[in-house]
Amino acid sequence: MQELRGTIDALRAQRRARARRELCTRGESLAAKHLADLGYIELARNLRIGHDEADLVMLTPCGRTLVIVEVKTRSDPGARPEERIDHGKRSSLTRLARTLAEQPALRPFLVRFDVLAILLAPDAEPELVHFNDAWEAGSA
Repeated sequence: MQELRGTIDALRAQRRARARRELCTRGESLAAKHLADLGYIELARNLRIGHDEADLVMLTPCGRTLVIVEVKTRSDPGARPEERIDHGKRSSLTRLARTLAEQPALRPFLVRFDVLAILLAPDAEPELVHFNDAWEAGSA
C-alpha cells in the first residue's frame, strides 16, 4: 500500500513539474514575441553558461545594447511574478552578463537587465509588465 501511494505521489509531482515547465515556456514565448513586436532581436533563449541561465538574450532595436531578460510567469491572479527574483538570481544573471561581455564580438555592446512579469490566469487575457533596466550589475 505504501509503495502504491509513493508511486501516485511521484506521478502527481511529475504532472506538476510538467505543468510548471509548460507555463514557463509559454511565458518565455509571450515575452519574446512582445519584445520582437517592439523591434528587439532575439539572440538566445535559455542561454546557459556554467550554472547560470538567462531566459532571453535580446538586442535592442537601436542595436547598441544586449538585454539579459528574466521572465517570471505565474498563473495565480494574486501573484506578482517580479517579486520572485531574488538576490541569487540577479547575481547569477550578472555573472552570465560579465561572461558575455568578455567575448570579443560582444565588447562594444552595453548590457542591461530587464524583467518581464507575466500573469497567465485561467480564463483571462495574459498580463505582461516589462521592467526596463530592472537592476544594475553592481547592485546584484
